[in-house]
Amino acid sequence: MRKSALLLCVLLSLISAPSLGVLAQRPEGLPATAAASRAPDTVFLEDLTWAEVRDLVKAGTTTVIIGTAGTEQKGPHMVDGEHKFVMQFAADKIARAVGRTLVAPVVTYVPEGSWESLGGHMGKPGTITLPEDRFIELLVSAGRSLKAGGFTTVLFLGESGGNRSGMRSAATRLNELWKDAARAFWIDDYYTKSHADQNRHITDTMGIPADQIGGHANLLDTSEMLFVDPKHVRRNKIAPGGGYPNSGVSGDPTRSSAALGKIFIQMKIDTAVAQIKGLLAGTLQPAEPPAARGGRGGAAATEPAGPRLPTAKTAPAGISPSQAPDTVFIDELTWEETRDAINAGKTTVIIPTGGTEKNGYHMVLGKHNYLVAHSANLMARRLGNTLVAPPIQYVPEGNPDRVPPGAISLPSPAYEQLLDAAARSLKAHGFTHILFIGDSGGNQAGMTAVATTLTEEWKAENIRVLSLTDYYETGREHYRAWMLAQFGYTDAIVGSHAGISDTSQMLHVRPEGIRKELLKPWGGATDSGVSGDPTKATADIGRLGIEFKVNAAIAQYRAAIAPARTGRGAGTGPR
Repeated sequence: MRKSALLLCVLLSLISAPSLGVLAQRPEGLPATAAASRAPDTVFLEDLTWAEVRDLVKAGTTTVIIGTAGTEQKGPHMVDGEHKFVMQFAADKIARAVGRTLVAPVVTYVPEGSWESLGGHMGKPGTITLPEDRFIELLVSAGRSLKAGGFTTVLFLGESGGNRSGMRSAATRLNELWKDAARAFWIDDYYTKSHADQNRHITDTMGIPADQIGGHANLLDTSEMLFVDPKHVRRNKIAPGGGYPNSGVSGDPTRSSAALGKIFIQMKIDTAVAQIKGLLAGTLQPAEPPAARGGRGGAAATEPAGPRLPTAKTAPAGISPSQAPDTVFIDELTWEETRDAINAGKTTVIIPTGGTEKNGYHMVLGKHNYLVAHSANLMARRLGNTLVAPPIQYVPEGNPDRVPPGAISLPSPAYEQLLDAAARSLKAHGFTHILFIGDSGGNQAGMTAVATTLTEEWKAENIRVLSLTDYYETGREHYRAWMLAQFGYTDAIVGSHAGISDTSQMLHVRPEGIRKELLKPWGGATDSGVSGDPTKATADIGRLGIEFKVNAAIAQYRAAIAPARTGRGAGTGPR
């Protein structure tokens, strides 16, 4: 028996559970459904409850944006998540300008090249690629899910050139599937037309010839990031062409400014809104295939395929030391900072999986995404040698054609293919221990299947992929035992979904994601999706819940990598 289990037994023996007169079973006579709270001023699905989405859809908010970004190198001066941060900002403004429009979680895993040849963006540590066929499956599943929730128009916007053909293919497949019951559009003017307008503005107002503007991490990208979130730009690293050959920069970002970024992003917003309104009104036709249109390329200069050494060893050395900020998230680091972290021994990486799902009338759809990001941060800092990939918000939630309003399901095999691509990308950069943690029960089987397959495939290289299911399973067991011992809360009172456990953790991690006025035993209505009594939730209980999960995951990881015991009493070893 594990030490933690022994300590738990001692705890249970010392604390007597008080007698509580509480609702341990679903009350009789609950209404079939109920009204949602008044939705906050947000367009993001993750920050709305399923019932708020339901009521918005009924009132005419039937358009949804799926923004695709990427996790890719952006030169020595800008973080790998630049596309995500810009898309989040722009999608918010576009949704509000179009009206009656919401925004799905931004897709951060997109086509970025190959983990086999390691050219282009994939030649720099931190980039994560999702092959186009898998990218299309993700987008199609997301579109089907959103249609099931009542949306009738799905808009694909992309921050990267490599996303364009996949978004167009997904829109085509959805339109063939739906046969006018709903519509999907690829809004390519957000990328192609806006970049042409931006380049023209630079030439006309700054006198920079078009052939000197560059195509990546240049004046455009850097100015946009300076406007949206300047902390993600390392100003001391801004140099023409990145300062040295093969830096990942095309062009001269030295004249970048937040003022220019505001102009450039407004161009993106304006061109996207104009195309959306034209498509919805029938005055514009869908965009042509990418090969027939211009625009910036989505990748840096290609590199020849070389020895299969990790990119942390083969990427350029740079010309000045990097000084990473206090973060463990890869999308908040530059590729140089990730390279240096790996070479300094941070060769473990966590891939967190969350979910976008129904969580009662009182809790937002993005609960799992917020919780798993918080937990991954704690876990990485405690391990000390660990970084964190962007959380995966699209996970198995059942049949995509039958999910509740706002929920998004990516069933296997597409979910497993996403995990596989993320792991292969990170292994190519030099990570030797790749850890999956999942905040939802439906995530566990796919994580385990992928981890088992890849660990066997990479056995000779001593690369380990671990599915830390104790984060979810053992962490929950210890959490429930503690609540029983401390408060007398039985499993029926705690509940199995959106009850005391989940609600408490959200109160600790993101209290604005809880509608406190709608906290009721069993959710207050039979369609709430709540099991148990969330009225007993507190932030302090939630803090302990996170601790149990993180500690269980760390214990499982350490047991898995511990040297095998030999001799008398060795037993069978850790599971």
